[in-house]
Amino acid sequence: MSAYLKKLLTTVTLSATLVLTGCMSTELKTNDKYELPIAISTNNPALIFPVSLHGVPGNDTEVGLAITAGVAGKYGASVISAQQLYSVVGNLSWTLGESMRRGANKGDYKINYYGERIATDLQYSMDKLTKALKSSGVIDDKNFSFENVIVLHVDSSGGIPVPGVRRVTAFGGIINVKDLEVVSYIEKDLVLANDNESILAQMPLEMNAIVEELIGKK
Repeated sequence: MSAYLKKLLTTVTLSATLVLTGCMSTELKTNDKYELPIAISTNNPALIFPVSLHGVPGNDTEVGLAITAGVAGKYGASVISAQQLYSVVGNLSWTLGESMRRGANKGDYKINYYGERIATDLQYSMDKLTKALKSSGVIDDKNFSFENVIVLHVDSSGGIPVPGVRRVTAFGGIINVKDLEVVSYIEKDLVLANDNESILAQMPLEMNAIVEELIGKK
């Protein structure tokens, strides 16, 4: 099968799946203690926490870098990606996202909703990430500390299998690091083309849309 026919078949299948299953999303959840849009700037950038991916076709490392590079490309120096430091946070990339998800969906925005350890691990990891970014020259101000961190995660979802596509649930939130509270949260069910090239093109667009809603800038 030619590359053209393969892409055409993927597009038709993806379109049919969207019609049949839809692209579900939850309403943006916000913490009443904070106002949107969230103020991020070159002087007060947000950190993109290393992204954890489950159930996404393709190479996890490449897709994770594509997602964070896409966000950084859109917001410039107002965000700083720590995806290249994924090994520093390890499993916290997953547990933090899941804890945020469960708490926000219950209306509890405190990071320690599922135990003090999550909050402690976040503070510890933020300290290590910030020091690493300073030592590498990404951050010039030696006294700088992040106020907001963007947490993005993708998880596999159920449903009837459809050839050529994959269904996943993407979710994200912004955490105020100093207060250890979720400021805003949203999740969406996505239908992805089941090949690496298409994923590398689609995922940055999907996650950028999530980040835009989280920040509150339209």
